[in-house]
Amino acid sequence: DTLRDYEAILGKLALDHADLELSDLEPPVGTERLREFIDNRWGERSPRTRAKVISVLRDFFAWAVREGKLNGNPAQPIFRPRKREVARGTFTGADVAKLLAAQPRQRDRVALLLLFRLGLRKGELARVQFKHYDGRNLTVFGKGGKVRYLPVVDRVLRLELERHILDRQPEPDEFLLYPEKTGPEFYGGPVGVIWQDRCKQLSSTAMHRWWVKCEDRASLTHRPTHEARHTAITDFLRQTGNLKLAQMLAGHADIGTTGNIYAHLDTSDLETALKALSEEPT
Repeated sequence: DTLRDYEAILGKLALDHADLELSDLEPPVGTERLREFIDNRWGERSPRTRAKVISVLRDFFAWAVREGKLNGNPAQPIFRPRKREVARGTFTGADVAKLLAAQPRQRDRVALLLLFRLGLRKGELARVQFKHYDGRNLTVFGKGGKVRYLPVVDRVLRLELERHILDRQPEPDEFLLYPEKTGPEFYGGPVGVIWQDRCKQLSSTAMHRWWVKCEDRASLTHRPTHEARHTAITDFLRQTGNLKLAQMLAGHADIGTTGNIYAHLDTSDLETALKALSEEPT
Protein backbone atom coordinates (compact mmCIF):
# COMPACT_ATOMS: atom_id res chain seq x y z
CA ASP A 1 0.00 0.00 0.00
CA THR A 2 2.81 2.41 0.89
CA LEU A 3 4.69 1.70 -2.35
CA ARG A 4 1.55 2.34 -4.39
CA ASP A 5 0.91 5.62 -2.57
CA TYR A 6 4.46 6.86 -3.13
CA GLU A 7 4.52 5.76 -6.76
CA ALA A 8 1.21 7.46 -7.59
CA ILE A 9 2.12 10.78 -5.95
CA LEU A 10 5.75 10.99 -7.10
CA GLY A 11 4.75 9.81 -10.57
CA LYS A 12 2.39 12.77 -10.89
CA LEU A 13 5.14 15.10 -9.66
CA ALA A 14 7.52 13.75 -12.32
CA LEU A 15 4.91 14.14 -15.07
CA ASP A 16 3.95 17.68 -14.08
CA HIS A 17 7.60 18.81 -13.82
CA ALA A 18 9.28 16.64 -16.44
CA ASP A 19 11.27 19.65 -17.68
CA LEU A 20 12.89 20.30 -14.28
CA GLU A 21 15.83 18.81 -12.45
CA LEU A 22 15.61 17.88 -8.76
CA SER A 23 17.78 20.91 -7.94
CA ASP A 24 15.04 23.14 -9.41
CA LEU A 25 12.88 22.23 -6.41
CA GLU A 26 15.20 23.82 -3.87
CA PRO A 27 13.28 26.03 -1.44
CA PRO A 28 11.86 28.65 -1.48
CA VAL A 29 11.04 28.38 -5.21
CA GLY A 30 10.51 24.64 -4.89
CA THR A 31 8.08 25.17 -2.02
CA GLU A 32 5.85 27.37 -4.18
CA ARG A 33 6.03 24.85 -7.02
CA LEU A 34 4.95 22.07 -4.66
CA ARG A 35 2.07 24.17 -3.32
CA GLU A 36 0.82 24.74 -6.88
CA PHE A 37 1.28 21.04 -7.65
CA ILE A 38 -0.78 19.98 -4.60
CA ASP A 39 -3.52 22.53 -5.34
CA ASN A 40 -3.75 21.52 -9.01
CA ARG A 41 -3.86 17.80 -8.36
CA TRP A 42 -5.63 17.54 -4.98
CA GLY A 43 -7.16 20.96 -4.36
CA GLU A 44 -10.71 19.58 -4.21
CA ARG A 45 -9.86 16.43 -2.27
CA SER A 46 -10.42 15.85 1.43
CA PRO A 47 -8.02 17.25 4.05
CA ARG A 48 -7.01 13.69 4.89
CA THR A 49 -5.95 12.98 1.30
CA ARG A 50 -3.98 16.23 1.00
CA ALA A 51 -2.27 15.56 4.34
CA LYS A 52 -1.20 12.17 3.03
CA VAL A 53 0.23 13.75 -0.12
CA ILE A 54 2.21 16.28 1.91
CA SER A 55 3.59 13.50 4.13
CA VAL A 56 4.80 11.54 1.11
CA LEU A 57 6.45 14.62 -0.38
CA ARG A 58 8.13 15.47 2.92
CA ASP A 59 9.53 11.95 3.22
CA PHE A 60 10.82 11.94 -0.35
CA PHE A 61 12.55 15.31 -0.11
CA ALA A 62 13.93 14.47 3.35
CA TRP A 63 15.60 11.48 1.67
CA ALA A 64 16.94 13.79 -1.08
CA VAL A 65 18.45 16.09 1.58
CA ARG A 66 20.06 13.15 3.42
CA GLU A 67 21.56 11.93 0.13
CA GLY A 68 23.03 15.37 -0.57
CA LYS A 69 20.85 15.94 -3.64
CA LEU A 70 19.18 19.04 -2.13
CA ASN A 71 20.18 21.58 0.50
CA GLY A 72 16.69 21.97 1.96
CA ASN A 73 13.34 20.20 2.09
CA PRO A 74 10.84 22.21 -0.01
CA ALA A 75 7.85 20.34 1.45
CA GLN A 76 8.72 21.07 5.07
CA PRO A 77 7.08 24.54 5.23
CA ILE A 78 3.81 23.22 3.78
CA PHE A 79 1.42 22.61 6.65
CA ARG A 80 -0.93 19.66 6.67
CA PRO A 81 -4.57 20.77 6.40
CA ARG A 82 -6.74 20.28 9.42
CA LYS A 83 -8.82 17.16 9.07
CA ARG A 84 -12.57 17.42 9.31
CA GLU A 85 -13.98 16.09 12.54
CA VAL A 86 -15.66 12.75 11.94
CA ALA A 87 -18.82 12.23 13.96
CA ARG A 88 -18.80 8.85 15.71
CA GLY A 89 -21.61 7.08 17.45
CA THR A 90 -22.09 3.96 19.54
CA PHE A 91 -23.85 0.65 19.06
CA THR A 92 -26.88 -0.22 21.14
CA GLY A 93 -26.77 -3.28 23.37
CA ALA A 94 -29.32 -4.94 21.09
CA ASP A 95 -27.15 -4.38 18.02
CA VAL A 96 -24.08 -5.80 19.77
CA ALA A 97 -26.03 -8.89 20.85
CA LYS A 98 -27.38 -9.33 17.31
CA LEU A 99 -23.90 -8.97 15.83
CA LEU A 100 -22.44 -11.61 18.18
CA ALA A 101 -25.32 -14.05 17.71
CA ALA A 102 -24.99 -13.92 13.92
CA GLN A 103 -21.38 -15.18 13.85
CA PRO A 104 -21.04 -18.93 13.26
CA ARG A 105 -17.31 -19.03 14.05
CA GLN A 106 -16.04 -18.71 17.58
CA ARG A 107 -12.95 -16.72 16.62
CA ASP A 108 -15.17 -14.05 15.05
CA ARG A 109 -17.16 -13.77 18.27
CA VAL A 110 -13.93 -13.50 20.28
CA ALA A 111 -12.65 -10.77 17.95
CA LEU A 112 -15.91 -8.80 18.21
CA LEU A 113 -15.87 -9.08 22.00
CA LEU A 114 -12.33 -7.68 22.07
CA LEU A 115 -13.64 -4.67 20.13
CA PHE A 116 -16.79 -4.14 22.20
CA ARG A 117 -15.48 -5.08 25.67
CA LEU A 118 -11.86 -3.93 25.63
CA GLY A 119 -12.10 -1.19 23.01
CA LEU A 120 -9.29 -2.43 20.75
CA ARG A 121 -8.53 -0.53 17.57
CA LYS A 122 -8.84 -2.40 14.27
CA GLY A 123 -5.05 -2.50 13.89
CA GLU A 124 -4.60 -3.74 17.46
CA LEU A 125 -7.08 -6.54 16.87
CA ALA A 126 -5.24 -7.55 13.69
CA ARG A 127 -2.01 -7.97 15.72
CA VAL A 128 -3.50 -10.22 18.43
CA GLN A 129 -1.71 -13.57 18.67
CA PHE A 130 -2.41 -16.35 21.13
CA LYS A 131 0.96 -15.83 22.81
CA HIS A 132 -0.29 -12.39 23.87
CA TYR A 133 -2.83 -13.95 26.24
CA ASP A 134 -1.39 -15.45 29.42
CA GLY A 135 -4.65 -16.73 30.89
CA ARG A 136 -5.32 -13.48 32.69
CA ASN A 137 -4.11 -10.46 30.73
CA LEU A 138 -4.00 -9.60 27.05
CA THR A 139 -0.95 -7.74 25.78
CA VAL A 140 -2.08 -5.15 23.22
CA PHE A 141 0.33 -3.56 20.75
CA GLY A 142 -1.03 -0.14 19.84
CA LYS A 143 -0.19 2.89 17.74
CA GLY A 144 3.39 4.13 17.79
CA GLY A 145 4.68 0.93 19.38
CA LYS A 146 2.80 1.53 22.63
CA VAL A 147 2.05 -1.56 24.69
CA ARG A 148 -0.69 -1.94 27.28
CA TYR A 149 -1.89 -4.87 29.37
CA LEU A 150 -5.63 -5.39 29.64
CA PRO A 151 -7.13 -7.80 32.19
CA VAL A 152 -9.56 -10.23 30.55
CA VAL A 153 -12.18 -10.38 33.31
CA ASP A 154 -15.37 -10.02 31.27
CA ARG A 155 -17.12 -13.35 31.81
CA VAL A 156 -18.45 -13.79 28.28
CA LEU A 157 -15.19 -12.75 26.62
CA ARG A 158 -13.10 -14.97 28.88
CA LEU A 159 -15.37 -17.98 28.32
CA GLU A 160 -15.39 -17.59 24.53
CA LEU A 161 -11.62 -17.03 24.37
CA GLU A 162 -10.68 -19.98 26.56
CA ARG A 163 -13.18 -22.27 24.81
CA HIS A 164 -11.68 -21.24 21.47
CA ILE A 165 -8.17 -22.02 22.73
CA LEU A 166 -9.26 -25.44 24.03
CA ASP A 167 -10.99 -26.31 20.77
CA ARG A 168 -8.22 -25.08 18.50
CA GLN A 169 -5.08 -25.87 20.50
CA PRO A 170 -3.31 -23.08 18.57
CA GLU A 171 0.41 -22.50 18.27
CA PRO A 172 1.63 -19.40 20.18
CA ASP A 173 2.47 -17.49 16.98
CA GLU A 174 -0.98 -17.99 15.46
CA PHE A 175 -3.11 -14.90 14.97
CA LEU A 176 -6.70 -14.75 16.14
CA LEU A 177 -7.69 -13.52 12.66
CA TYR A 178 -5.67 -14.69 9.67
CA PRO A 179 -6.01 -14.82 5.86
CA GLU A 180 -7.79 -17.75 4.32
CA LYS A 181 -9.49 -18.67 1.06
CA THR A 182 -12.72 -20.63 1.03
CA GLY A 183 -14.41 -22.40 -1.85
CA PRO A 184 -16.13 -25.63 -2.89
CA GLU A 185 -14.06 -28.71 -2.11
CA PHE A 186 -15.57 -30.38 -5.19
CA TYR A 187 -17.86 -29.10 -7.90
CA GLY A 188 -21.26 -28.88 -6.28
CA GLY A 189 -19.78 -29.98 -2.97
CA PRO A 190 -19.72 -28.24 0.40
CA VAL A 191 -17.79 -25.03 0.92
CA GLY A 192 -14.53 -25.47 2.78
CA VAL A 193 -11.18 -23.81 3.44
CA ILE A 194 -8.78 -24.39 0.55
CA TRP A 195 -5.93 -22.20 1.79
CA GLN A 196 -4.99 -20.44 5.03
CA ASP A 197 -1.97 -18.98 6.81
CA ARG A 198 -2.60 -18.86 10.55
CA CYS A 199 0.72 -17.17 11.27
CA LYS A 200 0.07 -14.22 8.98
CA GLN A 201 -1.61 -10.99 10.04
CA LEU A 202 -4.63 -9.68 8.13
CA SER A 203 -4.03 -6.50 6.14
CA SER A 204 -6.02 -3.35 6.83
CA THR A 205 -8.17 -4.02 3.75
CA ALA A 206 -8.80 -7.62 4.82
CA MET A 207 -9.77 -6.42 8.32
CA HIS A 208 -12.31 -4.07 6.76
CA ARG A 209 -13.76 -6.90 4.69
CA TRP A 210 -13.96 -9.11 7.79
CA TRP A 211 -15.87 -6.41 9.67
CA VAL A 212 -18.31 -5.84 6.79
CA LYS A 213 -19.01 -9.58 6.58
CA CYS A 214 -19.77 -9.65 10.31
CA GLU A 215 -22.25 -6.78 9.85
CA ASP A 216 -23.80 -8.44 6.80
CA ARG A 217 -24.42 -11.68 8.71
CA ALA A 218 -26.32 -9.69 11.33
CA SER A 219 -28.17 -7.63 8.66
CA LEU A 220 -26.93 -4.43 10.27
CA THR A 221 -26.38 -1.15 8.47
CA HIS A 222 -22.68 -0.71 7.74
CA ARG A 223 -20.91 1.40 10.36
CA PRO A 224 -17.17 1.99 10.94
CA THR A 225 -15.23 -0.49 13.07
CA HIS A 226 -14.03 2.39 15.24
CA GLU A 227 -17.56 2.89 16.59
CA ALA A 228 -17.13 -0.41 18.46
CA ARG A 229 -14.22 1.23 20.32
CA HIS A 230 -16.36 4.26 21.10
CA THR A 231 -19.05 1.89 22.39
CA ALA A 232 -16.64 0.04 24.68
CA ILE A 233 -15.25 3.21 26.25
CA THR A 234 -18.69 4.79 26.69
CA ASP A 235 -20.06 1.61 28.32
CA PHE A 236 -17.04 1.49 30.63
CA LEU A 237 -17.62 5.11 31.69
CA ARG A 238 -21.31 4.40 32.32
CA GLN A 239 -20.42 1.48 34.56
CA THR A 240 -17.53 3.04 36.47
CA GLY A 241 -17.78 6.81 36.10
CA ASN A 242 -13.96 6.81 36.26
CA LEU A 243 -12.47 8.85 33.41
CA LYS A 244 -8.86 8.04 34.37
CA LEU A 245 -9.47 4.30 34.16
CA ALA A 246 -11.28 4.80 30.86
CA GLN A 247 -8.15 6.55 29.59
CA MET A 248 -6.06 3.53 30.66
CA LEU A 249 -8.44 1.17 28.85
CA ALA A 250 -8.29 3.25 25.66
CA GLY A 251 -4.55 3.84 25.82
CA HIS A 252 -4.92 7.57 25.19
CA ALA A 253 -2.00 9.86 26.01
CA ASP A 254 -4.39 12.74 26.71
CA ILE A 255 -7.34 12.26 29.05
CA GLY A 256 -9.13 14.99 27.11
CA THR A 257 -9.32 12.69 24.10
CA THR A 258 -11.14 10.11 26.19
CA GLY A 259 -13.53 12.58 27.77
CA ASN A 260 -14.24 14.87 24.82
CA ILE A 261 -14.30 12.43 21.90
CA TYR A 262 -15.04 8.94 23.20
CA ALA A 263 -17.51 9.64 26.03
CA HIS A 264 -20.93 9.59 24.36
CA LEU A 265 -22.93 10.31 27.49
CA ASP A 266 -26.32 12.02 27.36
CA THR A 267 -29.02 13.45 29.63
CA SER A 268 -30.24 9.95 30.55
CA ASP A 269 -26.80 9.24 32.02
CA LEU A 270 -26.98 12.52 33.93
CA GLU A 271 -30.45 11.59 35.21
CA THR A 272 -29.20 8.19 36.39
CA ALA A 273 -26.29 9.78 38.25
CA LEU A 274 -28.54 12.37 39.90
CA LYS A 275 -31.00 9.69 41.00
CA ALA A 276 -28.15 7.68 42.51
CA LEU A 277 -27.04 10.74 44.46
CA SER A 278 -30.53 11.50 45.69
CA GLU A 279 -30.93 7.92 46.96
CA GLU A 280 -27.70 7.99 48.98
CA PRO A 281 -28.25 8.35 52.73
CA THR A 282 -27.29 11.75 54.13
